[in-house]
Amino acid sequence: MKIALLSVHGDPALQAGGKDAGGMNIYVREVAQRLQNQGIQVDIFTRKHDRVNEIEDSFLNMNLVYIEAGDISTEKVGIYSHLKEFANNVVTYANSNNLNYDLIYAHYWLSGVAAIELKKLWKIPIVTSFHTIQEIKQESFPYNTDDPERARQERLVSDNSDAIVVWSKHEKNFIVDHFNIDSKKLIIIPPGVDIELFHSMDKLKAREYLNINAKSKIMLFVGRLERLKGLDVLLEAISMIDNQDTNLLVVGGTYNIEEVTRLKNISLSLGLTNKVHFIGAVNRNELKYYYNAADLCVLPSYYESFGLAALEAAACGRPVIASKKGGLSSIVKDKVTGYLLQWRCPGPFVEKIEILLNNNELRTSMGRQARKHSEKLTWDSSIHSLKKLFIKLTSS
Repeated sequence: MKIALLSVHGDPALQAGGKDAGGMNIYVREVAQRLQNQGIQVDIFTRKHDRVNEIEDSFLNMNLVYIEAGDISTEKVGIYSHLKEFANNVVTYANSNNLNYDLIYAHYWLSGVAAIELKKLWKIPIVTSFHTIQEIKQESFPYNTDDPERARQERLVSDNSDAIVVWSKHEKNFIVDHFNIDSKKLIIIPPGVDIELFHSMDKLKAREYLNINAKSKIMLFVGRLERLKGLDVLLEAISMIDNQDTNLLVVGGTYNIEEVTRLKNISLSLGLTNKVHFIGAVNRNELKYYYNAADLCVLPSYYESFGLAALEAAACGRPVIASKKGGLSSIVKDKVTGYLLQWRCPGPFVEKIEILLNNNELRTSMGRQARKHSEKLTWDSSIHSLKKLFIKLTSS
């Protein structure tokens, strides 16, 4: 089987944590590499861009094809008008290399639009993963701005896809109810976590490796730095915590200068410059040390379709405090592996943070349960289900 995997705006070789580079990039990377290990050939098509300084060399062994579509400096919101060009250039590449594909796997609505163009010519099935849906995101995040075509195109992509891979019941129910799609076309296959890479290790050794004070109380945030992630609420919460030796490590790219500046100004106004540390993006092998050096992980997002950082933290045996939004409910088991908070205001975060920071036994117990739960959400399980779906679609 040979798959054309489309990830128009999400180059999987970009270091996660930068602008518009996060869980989706990791997902595409993991799925492509693991499918190839299963004997399925995968060509990844992504748009040629000007962010080569953010590419991780260790992932250049993927069969990654950069396709011209508009100016290389065009940002995500401007890509829609270049999708036909993208699809045409994918066809040109396939023809010039005598390539025939059995299936298209499209990631995000932009890729779904391009996939429809390819399906007209190739007459092969499309599988789509949206990663986020505009209307769901808009409900939770009032500051969202996106291409005005997005909502309409997501409906068209849903209609024209042969299968839609979603990560949670919440996402499945929304697409069925709001887009009027047959529920049989939607398959829940959550992403996985590399439980061999992300595992528990001695906290003091992890802190020694990162040169972090052994006695400090450490909270961790991992993710892209954008307003959707809700870090401003967490900063307010930290300013209300009495313990003077409480620190927050923010691991994520610093390429979104506007948001980084906004967050640093908030930290300054709250008197947190010595407590909040912006680490920047780190590679996957180093990231495990940050999870293990932390006492707990906090994800105060307005919305997460899944929340891969929460799963990685769980695999490292760390309890997670998160907003009760989207797919986070499938990762964080409230009062068992951490806490899910309904209200996005500082008070509830302060309460749960203080409970966990002041109770070593509870943190250890929740961390142990978190690791146990993460072992049910492995990449092996995810890839097995995807492969089964692909074989079904290409055999019919």
